[in-house]
Amino acid sequence: MATTTFCTAVLTAMAAPALLATVAALIPAQALAQDYTSGALIGSVSDSGGAPVSGATVTLTSQGQGQARTMTSSAAGSFSATGLQPGEYNVVVEAPGFDKYETTVSVVISQEVRLEASLQTTGATQTVVVKAKRVRQDFTKTTTGLTVDLDTLTSQQPIARNLTAVTMLAPTVTMGNPGFGEGDNAVASFGGGSVAENAYYIDGLNITNPDTYISSARVPFDFYKTVEVKTGGYAAEFGRATGGVVNATTKSGTNTFMFAVHGNYQPSNFRNEQLDTYDYRGKFSQVQDNSLSVEAGGPIIKDRLFAYGLYQFNDYASTKAGINTGTYTKTKNTDPFLGLKLDGYITPTQHVSLTYFDTTNTDKADQYGFDSDTDTIGAYKSSTKEELGGQNWVLNYAGKVTDWFSISAAVGDMKDRDNLLPSDLTSYNVKYYDLSGTPTTISTTQPNTAINVIDMERKFWRADGDVRFDAWGHHHVRFGIDHEKNSENKTTDLTGGSPVQYRFREYDNTDDNIDNVDEVLLNVIYEHMGGHVSSEAQAIYIQDSWDVTKNLNLQFGLRSDNFKQFNLSGEQYMDLKDNVAPRLGFAWDPTGEGQWKVFGSYGQNFIPPAMNMGFRGKDTYFQQYFNAPTGGWVLDPVTGLPQSVGTPNSKLSTLCPTSSLSGAPGFSGVDVAGNYCTVYGNGEQEGANSKTAEGLKATHVDEVILGTTYRVNDLWTVGVTGTMRSTKNVSEDSDFTDAIIGYLGNATDLTATQRADAIAMYTGTSNYYVWNVGDHSATVRLKKVLTGETEQRVITLSADQLGHFHDAKREYQALTFDFKRAFDGKWGLQGSYTWSRLSGNYSGTVSEYGNTVQQDAGATFAWDSPGMENYSGGLLAGDRTHTFKLWGSYQLTPSFLVGANVILQSPERFSCLGFNADDAYAAGYEAVSHYCGGLPAPQGKGLKSDWTKNIDVSMRYTVPQKYALGGNLVLRADIFNLFDQHSVVTRYVTYDSGYDPDTNTYFKDDNYGTPTFYNTPRYVRVGFDLSY
Repeated sequence: MATTTFCTAVLTAMAAPALLATVAALIPAQALAQDYTSGALIGSVSDSGGAPVSGATVTLTSQGQGQARTMTSSAAGSFSATGLQPGEYNVVVEAPGFDKYETTVSVVISQEVRLEASLQTTGATQTVVVKAKRVRQDFTKTTTGLTVDLDTLTSQQPIARNLTAVTMLAPTVTMGNPGFGEGDNAVASFGGGSVAENAYYIDGLNITNPDTYISSARVPFDFYKTVEVKTGGYAAEFGRATGGVVNATTKSGTNTFMFAVHGNYQPSNFRNEQLDTYDYRGKFSQVQDNSLSVEAGGPIIKDRLFAYGLYQFNDYASTKAGINTGTYTKTKNTDPFLGLKLDGYITPTQHVSLTYFDTTNTDKADQYGFDSDTDTIGAYKSSTKEELGGQNWVLNYAGKVTDWFSISAAVGDMKDRDNLLPSDLTSYNVKYYDLSGTPTTISTTQPNTAINVIDMERKFWRADGDVRFDAWGHHHVRFGIDHEKNSENKTTDLTGGSPVQYRFREYDNTDDNIDNVDEVLLNVIYEHMGGHVSSEAQAIYIQDSWDVTKNLNLQFGLRSDNFKQFNLSGEQYMDLKDNVAPRLGFAWDPTGEGQWKVFGSYGQNFIPPAMNMGFRGKDTYFQQYFNAPTGGWVLDPVTGLPQSVGTPNSKLSTLCPTSSLSGAPGFSGVDVAGNYCTVYGNGEQEGANSKTAEGLKATHVDEVILGTTYRVNDLWTVGVTGTMRSTKNVSEDSDFTDAIIGYLGNATDLTATQRADAIAMYTGTSNYYVWNVGDHSATVRLKKVLTGETEQRVITLSADQLGHFHDAKREYQALTFDFKRAFDGKWGLQGSYTWSRLSGNYSGTVSEYGNTVQQDAGATFAWDSPGMENYSGGLLAGDRTHTFKLWGSYQLTPSFLVGANVILQSPERFSCLGFNADDAYAAGYEAVSHYCGGLPAPQGKGLKSDWTKNIDVSMRYTVPQKYALGGNLVLRADIFNLFDQHSVVTRYVTYDSGYDPDTNTYFKDDNYGTPTFYNTPRYVRVGFDLSY
């Protein structure tokens, strides 16, 4: 017995460091924690017989930063320390008449460690190394997901160096459509949500793209300390997401000076050729991604003030050859990244941190001609640049006021941008169209047509409090408020000093001989869209984590979100108040031994409207025709611009809006006013009171989770989790023009003349309203004042008048089986199998249509008319019935470790898209409806992708000290997609290329069924980590 106990103690002591590191690195979370940047230690002190020991002194000391906290156990023997920075801590427990108790614990972001210290009365002082029993943090005992320490992960596993690759390790997370982003720009879907329904945080700063909510600011891997992936069941503190939450912390300085260099070499010749798609020649799709990171940290004032910094040099290059565009593009980006962090302790329980990082960078692209018949790269055509990123900072404070009350607060500023700019902003694009409609660019100075600017900013503050007390059990009540102010300058302009494009068009006036050019008219397109828009989001929350008994925890939480949107004139057009969401849950240990846990939760999550919804509504966008001047057209041989322009042509008949067209080249002295235009936007602000339907509600998801985990032994854990999600109150924009005209035509309170005027006023216009789509009535305010009235009329349109829109539905069910074998210094393994079903007719705030995606969050054309949704119900894009994930590592020798990461997913189901045969309005959008060849083509009943079969492998070699340049040197090699599987990810799903109404003939697109994206081919990355 004594021998067994001694051996067990020795083995435990030897395995503990590796075991703790692995547990901290890979936690298959049924529950992670409430705080964005810190963790907690909760414990109890008892004697050898299990009786509580009160008055014991508990000292907790950070191994990295030297901060020491002293606590006294209560009458029940309990103690707690909150607001702890992630890292290793020494724990010492002392009480009169008992031996000293010493151990180490590993504190992880947003998680709680529970330590049960059993004191011996032998009187002999001894050091005992034990495992700290990790339990679920109070407010997230029901949260599902994963927590990863990135240093540990990258030292053991092959992982692409981007945040999405980390999230893909968690169950119920699938890769989004590549059209939303490829490679390091790829984005993921959580629990059936779209890629635009997630929230991303770093040190408490929300870095989610505020324009569309797709993706987040890009931060290098080496700057992160931990990444927490919340896939469901998250606490009331977290919100503004109906998909998942990704919560990360950055590294900090410690009392030990450190310096490290990390190199990553991924040249294009380490990458296999891609296969051809319908649009791109595969062998020309190459990527080079090299980086060198230098990081340093240490104390400025020992035990009090610490600094950390990282500077990353980048060398990124890619090439791509477009078959249909005839363009070969070379992209280059060498801009660096800078990240800094300061940590200060006013007292051991008063912590302040300041994080700063600069993600500003620019993709520079050169375009050349490309002949896909001969695979020949031609002459230089043009250059563009895409300006990305911005400067970000966040200031955090956490402090203990009393033993039972602590507070925290944060303030910060996030900036991002996505500006797509041609190298020449002021020259004009000039094209010439022959009788067949074939265009030729005749301007040699400007091949580009558009200038797109998106400059975004999010300012935020928050304050939180924690109260702990005993009343029929132990309570931890957390409450708080947070506020975000988002703004962006978002514009789309045609190139030129005035936003104008010149199109010379040949016309045959007799229409009987297309070879007879009777005249050439100038068709001018004028387009200026957007400006400055903003939004606000505020939430208050409270949650009680109630330990009813030692083995039963109940969660009672509420969160209330308010969302406001402001248009281009600064007017508030949306105010979604009192979006109250319950967060309820339980966690139960049936045996009380800490081995078996049953948990469940019910919650609601609201998604805020994206700012891009306010981008429209004040556009100056029209087209106009002009005759040739006396003597005919005289064009500049270089710019293609006319020396002069003739009088307006009467081909179009709507009153032209006020614009800067008269200042464009050739228009000097020309009267551009009059009824000579087709107008898409006249520059007048759409009324703030007529943007949304009355009673609009925010979209939310109802979620139910039930699961259990069982710890087989100190190394093995297994679990099963069921998830159900249902989307409610879907908000989208729809065109009510036909319904409004029908209403006005039958309005008995209008005279015949008023009805005629009203119908004329709305005929040929678009009248979009944001509403909760469905087969029901809608009350709206008209956008225009009717003849004889003084203000916009409020009307109620019946479901019949609206044409019976479909009820929006999205249902997600998943059953996950997971296991973990913790790394014990020799090997570790973790994995999951998920069966899931994603069905309905609503794919999310953004959508996949045809052979592309629509990133217009909350304003896709899917609900523009009732017919757009015909046959759209079924298995949605993103449905993956079977998903297997497996990753692990094996220590072959003390210096050589190998790892693998495997994912296997069943196919995604698509639709077949063509012209709508039942709705003339929808048919005007051409081949985007669920019809093929005039026949219904229900969603999910068409083409499929391939099974995804991907195996990545890694090798790590620790160089002997005598060859390690005086430090610790690890050499790395990773092979991604080991067997070079070219799985089809998406396909060309457009069936109809055209339609002849005279013969009712549909023409099939020859590209139907061809691949549009494959998974990434095999590539190799090598690197090193040198630390001192």
